[in-house]
Amino acid sequence: MNTFLKTLSVAALAGLTLTSVAKAEVSEHFIIHELAQTPQEAATLIRDFIAMDDEWSLNGDFEMMGGAAVGMKICFNSMRGYVGAAGLHNLALMPCGNIAFYEENGQSYLSMLDVGYITTLSPHPSLEEGVALARPAYAEMLSNVLGVE
Repeated sequence: MNTFLKTLSVAALAGLTLTSVAKAEVSEHFIIHELAQTPQEAATLIRDFIAMDDEWSLNGDFEMMGGAAVGMKICFNSMRGYVGAAGLHNLALMPCGNIAFYEENGQSYLSMLDVGYITTLSPHPSLEEGVALARPAYAEMLSNVLGVE
């Protein structure tokens, strides 16, 4: 009986630990928005916007989790020059728009890395300037296209 209680206690503790890992805190490098659209609809809206606007590029578009989520890599094209000016090794940071659309508990979400992550990885004045230019451009695009603030 004592062994059974110990095993049960260990299993319960493991379950609590796994639950807390699944609900990890989101760092300041992520921008999260609830969406009115499904993940697939939101991705289509972004694709359509980029196809009509020369200031943006779609660098990657892929399904994840068996099609339940969509990942996108987009670039605010004006950002490219700032990244190159900081040293060509920084090109590995491109594109600076890393987005995921997913659903959780019946609610659709957008998760995007804040473009400021690149200055965390590679502090440089040119990158700071680029981030200052790109951050409001991404915010405006997401607001206009997906209706998020």
